[in-house]
Amino acid sequence: MEKIVEYLAIMENRENLYRFLGRLYKIEVDQTLLDQMEGMCFPAGDGEDELAEGYRMLEVYCTHLGSDPLTDLAVDYARVFLGAGIAGNEAAYPYESVYTSPKRLIMQDARDQVVAAYRAKGLAKLETLDFPEDHIALELEFMAHLCHETQQALVKRDWLAVSVCLKEQMGFLVQHLLNWVPAFCADTKEYAETEFYQAVAKITNGYLHLERSILEELIEGTAVEVGA
Repeated sequence: MEKIVEYLAIMENRENLYRFLGRLYKIEVDQTLLDQMEGMCFPAGDGEDELAEGYRMLEVYCTHLGSDPLTDLAVDYARVFLGAGIAGNEAAYPYESVYTSPKRLIMQDARDQVVAAYRAKGLAKLETLDFPEDHIALELEFMAHLCHETQQALVKRDWLAVSVCLKEQMGFLVQHLLNWVPAFCADTKEYAETEFYQAVAKITNGYLHLERSILEELIEGTAVEVGA
């Protein structure tokens, strides 16, 4: 029972972080989100240096907001992720296809692959969203969905289903996040003018690298239960 409780807590924390990061990339920060972040207690980083630095930067930013942070963040979001007001390719376009296709185009093979992954889980992009399915926000939200699915299997004490869910998470992490997000985060850190988005990039990159070891441990621990 203790292991169930431990795994449930880990899954809930992971789901919450994936949803939080997905929200930060999906649209600009609004007042509601900014108010929530001002009251947040940021973790230490679990021994991952870049993750810890990102949390520290974000905490400092949220406790020392300028006179008009929403405008500052909206301008930075548009410049970094939408390429607004820039010349050339000096932006971090948040699509897997851009970082994995030879000509850096959207709507390439990566998009088709994630659509298939979403559909396999009965998920579809909302019609109100006007960007492709391989947007980083949607990929992070999909990982959150997989974490939630794992929680449901844990509640049923179905360790075989838990094992399958964790392996699906590892597969998506490796095939559709770690294959391009590090380069995307490096571009974000280079082009962002606010410490806010520089911090978000550090947190994203640091956490995804930490995730691989977290999932390896969870998969190993689950294998013991399946074989018991």
